[in-house]
Amino acid sequence: MNVKLNFASPFIVGGIKQVSNYIESIDYIPGNVVRAAFARYILNNCFYYDPNEVVIVRGSKRKNWVYFKDKPKCAECLVRALCQKFDRIKFSFFYPEATKVIPSTVMVCKINPQHGFIDRLIQEPKCTKCEGGRGRVEFVSGFLKDGKNYSVIKSFITKTAINRYTGTAKDGALYSVLAVSATYKDKDYEDNVFVGQIQGLTPEELGVIDELRIGKYTSVGFGRCSISVEDEGQDILLDVKKVVQRMEEFDAKYKEYNGIDDANRRYFAIKFVSDAKLNFEQNGIDKYMSTDEYKALWFKALGIDLDVEIEKVYAEVINFRGYDTSKVEDDKREQPIHMVEKGSVIVFKTSLDFGNVVDYFGSIEGFGMDTSDGFGKFDYHFGGVC
Repeated sequence: MNVKLNFASPFIVGGIKQVSNYIESIDYIPGNVVRAAFARYILNNCFYYDPNEVVIVRGSKRKNWVYFKDKPKCAECLVRALCQKFDRIKFSFFYPEATKVIPSTVMVCKINPQHGFIDRLIQEPKCTKCEGGRGRVEFVSGFLKDGKNYSVIKSFITKTAINRYTGTAKDGALYSVLAVSATYKDKDYEDNVFVGQIQGLTPEELGVIDELRIGKYTSVGFGRCSISVEDEGQDILLDVKKVVQRMEEFDAKYKEYNGIDDANRRYFAIKFVSDAKLNFEQNGIDKYMSTDEYKALWFKALGIDLDVEIEKVYAEVINFRGYDTSKVEDDKREQPIHMVEKGSVIVFKTSLDFGNVVDYFGSIEGFGMDTSDGFGKFDYHFGGVC
């Protein structure tokens, strides 16, 4: 079901500390952050919650772990359904309302962004609306709203840490945060609404949550939000014929622009609509690789079992190492992974009919790890910002 997070206070999610006392929030909310907020809410409302309890999960010791204890008071617990279903709930990434992720192949005029976008896959890298028809363009990323590049509104906030023993300001502990404070703002009104999907719960089960706390620094008031379920009406089924038609149109444009004359090969593209955690094997990636070796590395990381080949990759990949606060040991760092950022585009070629391609890709929940937390989600890319 489609869900809205209506924020009553600014939030801070996932940012990287540039210096020790400054952090900037990212402008979207990964599914694992929403799951963590659900876990916190369940534990805070559990009759039997013990912060010192240690449980064994897949051979590792964990604290603050959500599992159904099935004890007498569980029968009357308001969050019983959330607790029982917790490990089966699926969370998507949450994005500013009415926005789309911009593909990494899209470029915009450097002189006047109002001239619109062009897609490097099917168009020349120039702005035809500039004088002379050859204006300079640059790659753009982020979100699109109402046909224009969009950014959330952030607020700069400076705070001081409190000494827990004296109750006064802690020496040398002044810190600043750049928090997401609004997704829309005019003279007399502002809103901070993010939308996504939650699967595995009914609207009634979700309705027991009065307020979530999402992200960092929730103990000092950041990240307060309520949840509302959007009226979805009837389920919208994938129109395979329409998708195939648009894939054929992209195939024709891609071949024309790239000078490809091969009726036996068809080209299509996908766009990651969320970050993806892909398992690139470490062996050999620290040396020079040929283009074919690089494509093979990507193909293996994606885990595709279909007669397709990678033609091109437009991607931003970062090394990421998060923290797992459920760990009992002192070192709470997770294993480092390669994170493919949202908006990345992969072009494939195949001799198969597009109908077969749509059937196969429709069976994939996502690429890589942690797909139940929204990572690795994708959509077809037909060129442009549509």
